[in-house]
Amino acid sequence: MKKIMFGLAAMASLTLTACGGSVCDDAKDAGSHLKSVYESCGIDASDIEFTDEDLKSCEESTKSCTDDDKEKLSAFTDCVSDISDCADKTQGEQTALLGKLVTCSGKISGLSSGCSTN
Repeated sequence: MKKIMFGLAAMASLTLTACGGSVCDDAKDAGSHLKSVYESCGIDASDIEFTDEDLKSCEESTKSCTDDDKEKLSAFTDCVSDISDCADKTQGEQTALLGKLVTCSGKISGLSSGCSTN
């Protein structure tokens, strides 16, 4: 279970580096929020961090993303930011979190090839 969640977190991290402008600031905020949610669910989140270097990379990557891509990325970060903390640290709560992350990942379906390869 934790391996799947870490995989989704890694996917989210990669996605968050493919954004730009204010979307990058939103991605940084969403990453911080996700770390807090992970901790509330009893998942080690010590490796989740959105650094200034990540922010710069994100801003550079936006040059290849279309306005539609940016809207999808914004929807993704909004979705992640809306995930609430776990009520407890049970496997049931962790599974629910996984479902929410999968739902959020659907928001970035169909990114242009130039944006998704950054």
